[in-house]
Amino acid sequence: MAKPTVIVLTTGGTIGHRSEANGVATMSFDPAGLVSALALPDVDIEFRAVMRKGSMDVGPADWVVIAKAVSDAMASAPRGVVIAHGTDTMHYTAAALAFMLRGLPVPVVMTGSMIPGGDAGSDALPNLRDAVTVAALADLAEVCVVFKGQIIRGTRARKVHSHAVDAFTSINVPPIGTVEAGRIALGTQKVARRSASTLNVTTALDTNVVLIKLTPNLSKEALARQLDSASGAVLEGTGVGHIAAELRPAVAAFGKPVVVTTQAVHGGEKLGIYEVDKDILAIPNIIPAGDMSSETALVKLMWALPQRGDVKALMRTNIAGEIG
Repeated sequence: MAKPTVIVLTTGGTIGHRSEANGVATMSFDPAGLVSALALPDVDIEFRAVMRKGSMDVGPADWVVIAKAVSDAMASAPRGVVIAHGTDTMHYTAAALAFMLRGLPVPVVMTGSMIPGGDAGSDALPNLRDAVTVAALADLAEVCVVFKGQIIRGTRARKVHSHAVDAFTSINVPPIGTVEAGRIALGTQKVARRSASTLNVTTALDTNVVLIKLTPNLSKEALARQLDSASGAVLEGTGVGHIAAELRPAVAAFGKPVVVTTQAVHGGEKLGIYEVDKDILAIPNIIPAGDMSSETALVKLMWALPQRGDVKALMRTNIAGEIG
């Protein structure tokens, strides 16, 4: 019986770094060098280099390149695909791929490391081993992030620590599951399962979207300047998504889609529980985000704007597990 194949797409990031004698990490390590140490004899692992970038430099154009690389990989009918990626913007890329890659037949698993992959004691090896295990064995068919033993839905992942190895968490819902010592335990969340579905790749994105944190010193004039010429916006409101009364006319005058999230890490937007919020909900271009994270809302709006139909309705529709 043929062994399952997992294709690993490398894009750069800390997992592709090595610390030099002077203590500075350079992008001089090839994660493919870890393949023998993975000790997964029952899986054929094929590495493909897609790009070599720190994830601070990975943007929407790169998401398209990665999405196409995943599509190309699917032509080989792998058991799953792993993407080795830098951690800084991994959650943005994961969300983007979740919206761009519809009808996945197998898992697309993102992972990386907080310690350079070429260093002794790096978390690159266990994270990559876990990611390949999930790609090969888990009954999933969606984009997820596997990091420090957690399996996190791509649209729910967020980096919450700048240097700890357990840098990622799942926002507003539990992780999909866990992986430890080769054993996968999926939770009770509804997930897309493996199937013979046909992948549909949508790469159109409107990147002229802004994410604005509503701080106490933000004036209506400053907000209007930030909104000017944008195609749409995500506003991080205070508390449950509050927008100061002074700022509301600028939002209404903007007229284009404005998604409201919250600056709080957990809990989500809950406009309407206070009477003072009724004026916000009455603004026609306001779109409550529910329990979507700000980063996912930003990426989803980029994806939704070029789609046919009502952007507001699309933003309020659960596409990839981003809304509870």
